[in-house]
Amino acid sequence: MLLDNFYTILSSESSDSTAWTIQIELNPAHTVYQGHFPEHPVVPGVCLLQLIKECAENIRQQKLQIVQVSSCKFLSAINPIETPRIAIVLILKETEEGKLQLQAEGTIKGNTVNKSIVKEDIAKEEIVKENTGKGSIIKEESTVKDECFIKLKAALTPKA
Repeated sequence: MLLDNFYTILSSESSDSTAWTIQIELNPAHTVYQGHFPEHPVVPGVCLLQLIKECAENIRQQKLQIVQVSSCKFLSAINPIETPRIAIVLILKETEEGKLQLQAEGTIKGNTVNKSIVKEDIAKEEIVKENTGKGSIIKEESTVKDECFIKLKAALTPKA
């Protein structure tokens, strides 16, 4: 496991044999953050890559090695104190060449955002007049949007 006690897998669920959602809790007290960076910790990108590989190994029940990274985008930094829980969605598919194609996306729960939505063309005129006196109603809605922090496409092979 990555850097002893760096993270804990909370749950791992599969919707089918190729797609998995893994809930992870980072350890914000881990010593890696003393150097990356003191007083402003950030999960190192290489640690995220290793964490994703280890999740794939856990699913496949075998040691794997990354042989090719075709695309890797770090979209935002993760502060383990502010955001100790992350989710990783993995899609694993075997190729004819015996490689394992991996697509991964990491997300964190976003902040609740209030949105004002204007509803027009209301059928009941009397409700419209009661609420606003006009032809629209403003409705407040709360939504939570997940924020993506990494997207990865890679090829893996069993480790010899």
